[in-house]
Amino acid sequence: MIQITINRILLFAAAILFLSCDDLLTPEPTASVSDSKSIYDEKSAGAALNGAYSQLMSSGYYGLDFDIAPYLFADNVKFVGIQTYYKAFVRLNNYGPATLQSDNSSLSGTWTAIYRTVNKTNHIIEKVDGVTDDNFTRDERNAILGQAYFIRALSYFDLTRFWGGVQIVTKPTTSPEDVSNIQRSSLEDTYRQIESDLKKAEELLLPTDSRIYVDLGTVQALTARIALYREQWEKAEAYSSFVISNSKYSLVKPYSVFFTTEASPESIFELNFTTTQTNPAGHWWRPSELGGRYEVTLNETVIGLLEDPAVGGNRADIITVAEKSKQIYNGMYWRSGQNNPAYLFRIAEQYLIRAEARAHLNKFEESRADINAVRNRADVPDIETSEYNTRAKALQAIETERRLEFAVENHRFFDLRRTGRLATVLGETEGYLFPIPIDEITKDPSLTPNPSN
Repeated sequence: MIQITINRILLFAAAILFLSCDDLLTPEPTASVSDSKSIYDEKSAGAALNGAYSQLMSSGYYGLDFDIAPYLFADNVKFVGIQTYYKAFVRLNNYGPATLQSDNSSLSGTWTAIYRTVNKTNHIIEKVDGVTDDNFTRDERNAILGQAYFIRALSYFDLTRFWGGVQIVTKPTTSPEDVSNIQRSSLEDTYRQIESDLKKAEELLLPTDSRIYVDLGTVQALTARIALYREQWEKAEAYSSFVISNSKYSLVKPYSVFFTTEASPESIFELNFTTTQTNPAGHWWRPSELGGRYEVTLNETVIGLLEDPAVGGNRADIITVAEKSKQIYNGMYWRSGQNNPAYLFRIAEQYLIRAEARAHLNKFEESRADINAVRNRADVPDIETSEYNTRAKALQAIETERRLEFAVENHRFFDLRRTGRLATVLGETEGYLFPIPIDEITKDPSLTPNPSN
């Protein structure tokens, strides 16, 4: 009965997705991100939840900028376009420190988009339990609240990935005064807020058959990822194991199946763009002959690695070549209707999280089995024991595997930073954080800058 109820909420939410693409591309000041829809019954609560999902899909967040900026700061993707605010992310010859200013509009747009997402979840969390509606059951409320807590946790985690500890706002805001004079929290305190939200989501949500709405498996996947970032190896191993043991998820073969098949078993959670609410990133990756801008593409080094059968295997299928111009672009964006999903969590990541955690726990054979599971799916030969019998060897192998497995997904820059490899690989300042947008500092003198400001 509970499963039926949860699925009814998911189907209902899908049916009332109400924000258009134009809405998503319209910027809104951080300080005025109030929820425009009052929450007063079951249907309005579902509409508010969909507003939070739609904000995740906005051009400032997972629709475009949150991914593109770190792509260009790392070494898998290169800039080939004309958009000025992306040029600032590009390194000279792809290596060495980049000069990134705090007035960069891409950074400002990402900050705004994520805090808009936070505010939408704050409205849900604040109001849903106060709704008087006899048709709005406890199970339905829990499902909506659990998803809101997860989205807020993900949003704050993503803020930390760009900027470190940030201002924590957990109450709905309706005016600039609501968000002024809030001191930045430490990174540790920000993580405490994230983990508190994830714990609530874990208590409220159940397994479902959905891959486009958050459920218990999605919560476990993010918990594993955060534990990896925090070097909580036992917790990372435990939570990734929860996800891997779930029969709902499995590695698909060949590699291309996960992005050519709708909601494949590989997918834990993906954002469901449509032909009317299109994925903005596709426009920036696709060549002009396919209706795109062609601002970014893969660089030669990662193309060479992907095309090497001994390391890339069939992951080279992600490399797509335009018929006339021969321009290379990201194969995820193959759909002519621009309705390509954004893949936030895949089961391959959970195998590599567990492999890394186990390597730190000196469980080298179990770790090797996990990385080989991912390699086997890509038709890459196993790593032999002799190549994987020390922590240093294992961690280097995992770093390379993550680079290729997620060549066009947003992990590389963050992986190098969290493992202390920025200076070695990119020549960047170790622990580099993006500058706080200058317009935010100007609006709120209590907002302290980063060293990069």
